[in-house]
Amino acid sequence: MTVLFIGLAGVLGALARYGVSLAVDPYTDPALFPLATLLCNFSGSFALGWLSGGGALRLGWSERKRIAVTTGFVGSYTTFSTFGAETVHFLDSGHGWMAAVYVMTSLWGGLLLAWAGGRLAEARKSGGEAV
Repeated sequence: MTVLFIGLAGVLGALARYGVSLAVDPYTDPALFPLATLLCNFSGSFALGWLSGGGALRLGWSERKRIAVTTGFVGSYTTFSTFGAETVHFLDSGHGWMAAVYVMTSLWGGLLLAWAGGRLAEARKSGGEAV
């Protein structure tokens, strides 16, 4: 049954990611900078950090629900494969500097947001103030 919930959450995560692209891409040029992918990866990193850091426990979620949302929804919402393909596209089109900016922004931004989400969940879990 858990596998079914992961799959259903994965469908929702993929649709949410597509929705972000529909909302963002008309206002940006994904060929110049893939903002929709970056936003999905940043918000997904924060969400995964928060849920894994105690946010799911704070919400009273069962282990099944936590796994479905983190593995299914967040796993399909964030998109490492698209990040890789977009980076290669920058390199292939002679924009090595943009590839470097995108890789560093994605890596450090994702790590920072995952850390911040986890710290926020821990602070709330222990009754402290949010960081």
